[in-house]
Amino acid sequence: EPFQAEDGPGLRLTYVSPDGEEGYPGRLRTTVEYVLSDDDELRVVTEATASAATPVNIVHHSYWNLAGHDAGTILDHELVLRASHYTPTDATMIPTGEIASVRGTPFDFTNAKTIGRDIGQLPGDGAGDPGGFDMNYVVDGGADEFRLAARVVEPTTGRVMEVWSDQPGIQFYSGNFLDGTPGKRGASYPIHSGLCLETQVFPDAINRQGEPGWPNTVLRPGQIYRHKMVHRFSVE
Repeated sequence: EPFQAEDGPGLRLTYVSPDGEEGYPGRLRTTVEYVLSDDDELRVVTEATASAATPVNIVHHSYWNLAGHDAGTILDHELVLRASHYTPTDATMIPTGEIASVRGTPFDFTNAKTIGRDIGQLPGDGAGDPGGFDMNYVVDGGADEFRLAARVVEPTTGRVMEVWSDQPGIQFYSGNFLDGTPGKRGASYPIHSGLCLETQVFPDAINRQGEPGWPNTVLRPGQIYRHKMVHRFSVE
C-alpha cells in the first residue's frame, strides 16, 4: 500500500503469519513501512503483534556497494561500528553465549578501517565456509535508544552511509557467499561485492533469555514489537 509521509513517499507492507506457520506459536501480524525522505534517508519501521508468546526478531537484509552495484568488491569501503563487544560463534555459526570485547581481534571496527584490512585473518574452512565477516555486534548505548550503529565510506566517490537503529545488535556480513550470481543489467556479483548491516536482537537470544547482557526476544499478547532502522546518505 503506497502512502505519503510528511517527509517523503512510502510503501506499507503487511503480512499475517497464521498460528503454527514454520512451527511458531500464535498469529503474528507484521507491518513494515519504507519511506524515502526528503533528507536523503531510507527509513524502515517494523511493527508486529502476536496472539501468543512467540520469538520475534525481524531483520532488514539489504546488500550495499556504495561505489555501484557493478563496481567490484566492498573490501576498500571504510567501516566504523559503534560496538565495543560482539557475540562469538562456534563452528556452526551459533553464538556461544559469550559477550566478548572486540579489542585485539579482526572484528574491531571501533575506529575506521577498510573491510579488507583484516579479512584475511578469517579464512574459510575448505568445506563450504568461504570465510570473511558474518558476526553480530553489540551496539554501544542504552536499550531501545535510537542511535548510530554503523558508518560506511566509499573512498573513490566519497559516498557515506550511516545506519541508525533502536535495536541492541547489528550483524555485519561481507557477502561471503556471493558467487557470481547475475544481477541487473548483466552485472555479476562475486564474493564480497556487497555488504549487509542488519540491525536486530542477537541471534539465538531465545535460548539465552535471562542471561546477563542478552536481550528479550519474546513478544507476548498485548505487546507491540517495534524496530526502527534508518539509512542516512551523504557525500564527504
